[in-house]
Amino acid sequence: MKRFGIIALLVCTGLAMAEPAPLVVDKKVRKSVRAKHIEAVHLEIPTGTTDLAKIRYAIVQGMMLTKGRVWTYEGDDGGSIRARFDYRGHTIAVRIEYNEELVQIKFHGGSEAYECKIIIDDGICYRNHDNYYKYTPNLRASIAQQLEAL
Repeated sequence: MKRFGIIALLVCTGLAMAEPAPLVVDKKVRKSVRAKHIEAVHLEIPTGTTDLAKIRYAIVQGMMLTKGRVWTYEGDDGGSIRARFDYRGHTIAVRIEYNEELVQIKFHGGSEAYECKIIIDDGICYRNHDNYYKYTPNLRASIAQQLEAL
């Protein structure tokens, strides 16, 4: 009975493991950001393999080989990797969630100008600085490219 209580507590507090999921853009919530910008960051990426070690490797490679500046590895939660991007003294932090079918980038935090103004669905950022929608898609594209190469 104690285990059930702990699991229920984790689920209720949002500490349970999140999973990538198909993106559905809520047009009523998105305000001034176009759906294509939200999709460019948060649209799920099919893995093409069920080997979690290979998927994780492709994500880390994608972080290192991103066009422009690389993303810094911040940690691994078993099913997600935290990454950080620093630009002119500001930081964008993301959580790259993965399973045997999908990889998805979710907003994890940001400093000052990069704080998400509207966030829903456990990490889908609907309103952020223009640079968030400029640099994060490069990470997504790089990860997709690495997954295709597996």
